[in-house]
Amino acid sequence: MSLQHRVYGDPLKLVEEIVSEIDGKLEKDLEEVEKSVRQLVNDAINRKVSELRAKIDDAIKRYRSAIESSRSKIEVDLRKIAERRKEEWINRVIEDLKERFVKEFVSDKRLYKEFLEKSLEWILSVESKINIETDKHTASIIEEIVNELKVSDRVKITGRDLRISGGFIAISSDKAVRYNYSLEHVIESNMYELKVRVAKILFG
Repeated sequence: MSLQHRVYGDPLKLVEEIVSEIDGKLEKDLEEVEKSVRQLVNDAINRKVSELRAKIDDAIKRYRSAIESSRSKIEVDLRKIAERRKEEWINRVIEDLKERFVKEFVSDKRLYKEFLEKSLEWILSVESKINIETDKHTASIIEEIVNELKVSDRVKITGRDLRISGGFIAISSDKAVRYNYSLEHVIESNMYELKVRVAKILFG
């Protein structure tokens, strides 16, 4: 019933009807508002959850990247340490082999003399005269060889206190060429091949 049809009725009833209509409308409006508010709250919560999830995912990616980077660095460091340890063991074995080889080689006079003789013969095939520097023990053996080969006019021992483990160093008469036949140098000249063989034996 519209307001204009109720003007001549009971004023109290009229007021009650109007209040009742207003209450009904307010209740409906409040329900709509409540639904809207609830939807807004849900949307806001969902947005926050999505934002939080995105932040968490981003943080996880950053941490994962940092972990992978650290893992790669650790693996590289471990490989370097392993290679360094291998090199240390190889060098240790080679040093031991060098000492044993020199000691046994020099103590075998026949073999050592043969090495010195062949070395001298090769140098004298390209040089007319040479000066030799060596240690005391080797000097006496070279003197024997020089006398046996009858080349005393071409070979002169100019030094007997050279700090080497064996062998000798020969210098051409014009001092232009130096021939290093020290045992240390002979071993060093074959060091790469020796290292490869030792590494293969030690580590496969």
